[in-house]
Amino acid sequence: MKEIYREAFSEIDAIFELMPKNLLNKIPKKFREIIKNEKAVKYKPNISEPIEEVELKEETIIILALIYRDFLCSNEEKERLKLRDAQKMKEAEEVIRKKYNPDDIFKNRKNTQIDNIKENKHESHDKRLIVIEEKWYTKIFNMIKKIFKKG
Repeated sequence: MKEIYREAFSEIDAIFELMPKNLLNKIPKKFREIIKNEKAVKYKPNISEPIEEVELKEETIIILALIYRDFLCSNEEKERLKLRDAQKMKEAEEVIRKKYNPDDIFKNRKNTQIDNIKENKHESHDKRLIVIEEKWYTKIFNMIKKIFKKG
């Protein structure tokens, strides 16, 4: 496990020690044991009350949010938070899909090559040789096609 998560577990364990017993009992004992067993040994967090004023690691805040959602909040709020999280994940995936859409990447590459060829054709005074190199996988595919055409 990465050290940053072990340090986050150390911070969470320190927060567990400050929590009132009625809230701490809502968190499963096995989960608390995992946090205690996986925390960083050498990292000593400086956690004190009020907790709002303590600067926590980003990973700690995320894990605390999940603990709150899964163990501490009411069922209605849990469902509302799950829906909000799902919506945010969907939005993030959509942004990534638009940015890295394979269809658009290949389309843009083809358009660039076509534009370059058109540009070179229009420059009639510049007599350059245009060499379009085939990709290795295209060469193999063409060889296989030739084999089947002969047979």
